[in-house]
This record gives sequence, structure tokens and C-alpha cells, in this order.
Amino acid sequence: MVRASCLVSAVLLVSACQKPPEPSATEPTPPVAVAPVKVAPFSLSVLQDAAPSGCTWLRLESDGRRRALVTVDAACEGLQLAWSADGRHAAVRDPGGSARGPGRVWTVDLTSGLASAQLLPEEGLTGAVGFDSVGRLVALVAHTGDLVRRAEGSKEFFLFDGRRIPIPETEEGAGLAHAFRLEAGVWKRTETVATRDDADAVFALTTAEMLVSSTVSGDPDALAVQPLDEGSQDAARLDAVVAHRGHDVFGGWARVETRSGPLFSWQTAGELTTLMMPVRWEVDDGHLAEPQGLSLPAQSPVHAMARGDLLLLAGTMQARVYDLGSKRLAASFDGFRDARFWPAASPLVPHGATAASGQQ
Repeated sequence: MVRASCLVSAVLLVSACQKPPEPSATEPTPPVAVAPVKVAPFSLSVLQDAAPSGCTWLRLESDGRRRALVTVDAACEGLQLAWSADGRHAAVRDPGGSARGPGRVWTVDLTSGLASAQLLPEEGLTGAVGFDSVGRLVALVAHTGDLVRRAEGSKEFFLFDGRRIPIPETEEGAGLAHAFRLEAGVWKRTETVATRDDADAVFALTTAEMLVSSTVSGDPDALAVQPLDEGSQDAARLDAVVAHRGHDVFGGWARVETRSGPLFSWQTAGELTTLMMPVRWEVDDGHLAEPQGLSLPAQSPVHAMARGDLLLLAGTMQARVYDLGSKRLAASFDGFRDARFWPAASPLVPHGATAASGQQ
């Protein structure tokens, strides 16, 4: 009995001296619950996957209310949106392609909730869809069919639809671009010009400059991004703070200006750059920290937008809204794509349809 007691005591003593097992390095750290700060009401536009392979467009309110606007039989990835200037109508465009069938656009009456689908014009490849100042839906199309080209002296032109379309002397690889307006469910061609034969041909149309909103217009709330020089003080400071980025994507640090100071993010290299994790900004004590409650995957892209005192950071399937004054989390949404601030009604001033710019 004495030996047994000693053995048990020895086992207990050894167990007490052993260190508890270290947590696995591969286990994700659970996000710390954060009490959101109160801010002025806001609305977001988001997309949500719908079974089995569709997508629902929703409007989310800061108080938790949500309104489903339309569900389309197309994947969320790649869908594009445009709003009329008065905020009463919108368009959801599925660019389509050989793998996804013909391109389509859904027009949505945001007052009544009614929506209808429409095939895009068959005459070519639609580069953009948008609204004119009167609220009519317009499609800008690059012609993809055969063209009849003629020369008369030093002048060249296309014969199209019984008309001569002059070819600018500077356009060696010329093609045609068309503007169509949707009238009573039918696309009516309103403009045709000869221009270069590439994806940006549609932006040579005069109609493109008259659109107040389009599916390729830059987001007016998107923040400007400035790459940092590799040897800059800010870049060195970030490298010292962020020992492990969580990925090996080639790129460098970038600075995003906000009204409460800079936000820093990794930026991919290449022709089309993208902001991504990690993200840092200065907190009250002056050190660099990840925004409160951000918790995006290591390789998540990040889109930074601001409206008034609110900052929106959107990942692939997440959205976080911050109060810029206090730099505290105001709202957190998960399971939603393509988050952006809901656009406010704007003056009937054409913004033009241009190739998408800003953050990618």
C-alpha cells in the first residue's frame, strides 16, 4: 500500500510539472467578439449566392434589415450593377460568354420590386450597360460580325446598313461600335462609329460620354491608392510589424488615404493591381494594428471605400464598416459578395462610361 501511494504521488507530481500542450500553429485564431460602435444609418449593396447556382442582389441596412431585390440564374462572380440617376431603377448585367450562355441584363424597378430579364444585343460583344440622364437603359456594343470595307481615293469606310461609316486614318485595326437603347423590350440602335477593333472600342461612342451610370464606372466611394516605395519609412515600419503576411503573393505595400489618416495594405504587382491582406492602420497609442474585427482570410482581396465618417472594407465574402473618427468597428457582415455603399440619388450629370479605374 505504501509503494502504491508513492507511485500515485510520483505520477501526479510529474503531471503537475508538465507544460500544457501548445496550440497547433495551423489552427486559426478565433475572432475576438467586438461590441460595435453606434454610427449614423447606412445602406449597403451586396450579392449573395443562391442555390443551386444563382445569385440574389440585396440591400442591407445598418439596423439589420435586408431587402432582396432580385434573384438571377447566374453566378454572383462577374455580375455588374448600374443605377439610374434618380435611384429608382437599376440593371444587373451577366456578361455571359461561351461557358455561361448569352449575355443578359435584368432591369429592376427599385420602387415596385419588379424585375425583368433581357438578352443583350446580338450584334456583338457588349462592353458596358448603363443609364442615360432620362433613365433609359443603354448598351454599348463592339461589332463582332463580318464587315465590308471599301476605299475611295485615300479615304476608307465601312458599308454598313446602307450607310458609309468613315474609318479614322489612325485606326489601322478598325472595327465598329454601336450604342443601343432599350425601348419597349427591344434594343434600338442609336449610334454607330468606326473605331479600333478591341475591347475598349465602345468607349469611342458619343453615347458613352452621356451615361450617368454604367456597369464599368468606377465606384465614387472608392479610395485612392498610392504604392509605397520599397525603401520608404512606412514600408520599413510595416515590414517590422508584419513579420508574416500569411501568403507569398508578389507585390508591395500601398497607402490608402482616409480622413482620419492612412490605411496600409498589401498590393499585388502587375497591370491590374489588387489590394489584399494584411491591412494595418495607426491606433490610439500610435502603433500599427489590424482594424478591429477585420479577420479576413490571409489571401483575401480588400476593397476600401469611404462615405462621410464611415469606412467600408470588403473582402470576397465579408464586409466591415468602421467609424473613422474612433477607428472602431461599426458593423460586420459575412457571406456577402461585392459589398459597396448604396448609391445616393445623383444630379442628372453624365459621368461617362469609361474603362474601370481605381481599385481592382
